[in-house]
Amino acid sequence: MSSLVNDVTENLASYPMETLKEIKEGLELKGKKIFDFGTGDPKIPMPSFLAQTICENIPKISQYPSIKGTKKLFDAHVSYLSRRFKICKFDSMSILPSRGSKEAIFHIALSLISRGSKKRKIIYPSPGYPVYKSSIDFAGGEPYPVQLKEENKFRLEPWLLPKSIINETKAVWVNYPHNPTGATVDQSYWCKLLDWCHDNSIILLSDECYMDIYDHESSFKPQSPLALSSELVISFHSLSKRSGLTGVRAGFIAGDKRILDPHIRARANFGLALPDFIQAAAAAAWGDDKHVIARRKIFTERRNHSFKVLNSLGLISEKPQAGFYMWCKLPRAYEGQDEKFCLSLAEKGVITTPSSWLGDQTKGYFRLALVPDMDDTLEAMDIIKEYISEI
Repeated sequence: MSSLVNDVTENLASYPMETLKEIKEGLELKGKKIFDFGTGDPKIPMPSFLAQTICENIPKISQYPSIKGTKKLFDAHVSYLSRRFKICKFDSMSILPSRGSKEAIFHIALSLISRGSKKRKIIYPSPGYPVYKSSIDFAGGEPYPVQLKEENKFRLEPWLLPKSIINETKAVWVNYPHNPTGATVDQSYWCKLLDWCHDNSIILLSDECYMDIYDHESSFKPQSPLALSSELVISFHSLSKRSGLTGVRAGFIAGDKRILDPHIRARANFGLALPDFIQAAAAAAWGDDKHVIARRKIFTERRNHSFKVLNSLGLISEKPQAGFYMWCKLPRAYEGQDEKFCLSLAEKGVITTPSSWLGDQTKGYFRLALVPDMDDTLEAMDIIKEYISEI
């Protein structure tokens, strides 16, 4: 009997985070204490003023919200972009609310890929966010992964690709600060990448989910390519990491209005409008920076301690300047066996992510998401230290 679903759905691999969930459930049945460094979902309470805003704006009569969002939310997005990136010209840009960044990242390919066109490839980094590839597959495009290398600080350099590939490319995904490696880039990189995109008429898709999670003690502050140019640029922002609203699902897309103005018509068909009470909370979150500073301090403390331990074990050599991931090399005893190592460590109660789950050709690393609280982080680092000393 032939499959009742299409080939993309039939052959889709299990989403990595669902596999981690199954591992945790097995440990729970054994009564094992779990230190979950697997999924990037920080266990930090929602800021009280945001919870209050949600409650105060739940309507007595529920009605369909606008896909374009409220003016108050739009103004909050503009204010954030102005404060954070010093963007002052918005006449060539559109800004659309989204249900976090995941759905926005998934749906953009549906508006970009033309099935009869020669330019059907979308370049994306590997390792990286699994949704880049799945979104291209579902849109009928051609995924083109580029393996990131530690030698060049995990920078995606599409100008090194063959001209034949470049000629068939519609868009390129970048993600800095990068998940999972924590890599960052400077302005010279953005300038070179923008010039390349403009010269080749290729759309730059910039996933900026971790843009506001950077080292509290450093002068470094990640920047967006949108601050340099909105031509052929779409940036994707989220409150999941910035404000800890992973379960609320609120973000926005900003960039070239020639792309986003037509795309909003598509989004109206997807049923993606944010409920008004979520929009109210999102506007409040984008308008406030104090709670973000507090979160940065928390992640800086976790990053500093974790790096000290992991570095002493020879698992990581350079402390990330942003994000909340530790991209660690495997111990020699497990060289090339990232999944085996992570499953063995899971038996000790410490959940991590094998690098091969985040990129098909990446097997020499494992990722820790610094999401447990500080007490659990300290305890887990002791477990890792003891485990590494035994192998």
